[in-house]
Amino acid sequence: MNKAILIILLLASFTHTIAQDFDRQAIREAIEKQMNAYPASTLKDIYKNFFQDAFGPGHLMSDAPDAEQAMRHYLESECKQAVNNPYHSPDYELTGWHGRFYRVNLSVIADGRISIDTFLAAFLASARQFTLPKVTDWAKEWEVIVEEASLLYPSLPNFTADRQAIADMLAQGHYASHHSDIYSTSYHPHYRLIERTTFEQQLLPLLHNTNRQGHTQ
Repeated sequence: MNKAILIILLLASFTHTIAQDFDRQAIREAIEKQMNAYPASTLKDIYKNFFQDAFGPGHLMSDAPDAEQAMRHYLESECKQAVNNPYHSPDYELTGWHGRFYRVNLSVIADGRISIDTFLAAFLASARQFTLPKVTDWAKEWEVIVEEASLLYPSLPNFTADRQAIADMLAQGHYASHHSDIYSTSYHPHYRLIERTTFEQQLLPLLHNTNRQGHTQ
């Protein structure tokens, strides 16, 4: 085979691999979905959505002997706050562009549709069975995501400052981030991440007979 043709084929193969790794269309659709559902979102909130899709709830788990009990206590406390949430978040919605996890609204516990024991078991399973990615790999993925966000929503409040703050955080080897203040004030989020298959097999059947709908991709 001609060497020039071989090089072209190798480059095409490499480009195709990169395109598969970072599906820009899926990324754009996930960003637009978030902004349509939560128009007060900032870049920090877009980051959190995609970060959660990459890392799941595993980073929240402690190795302490009483970690499960502490998690249950905190869950019970937060469920009380989810009861009177003025913003009616969906029962569940997929994260990021991979859709590896669902954000599951704690109202499903508060109103008795799912028991706290069942929910906690699904959450703990989700946290323990997922392998956390390398921060360096996630940083490369985030660069693609933030590039698409800058094209779609260049006028987001504090975009430049948030972008730099996130870049600095990742450069230091950290990755976890909170919702922005405006997002928290606007939507009062109370949810936990449940791995997609775990949710669809164990929790979703319990919600099938309810009237509220979830958001999927």
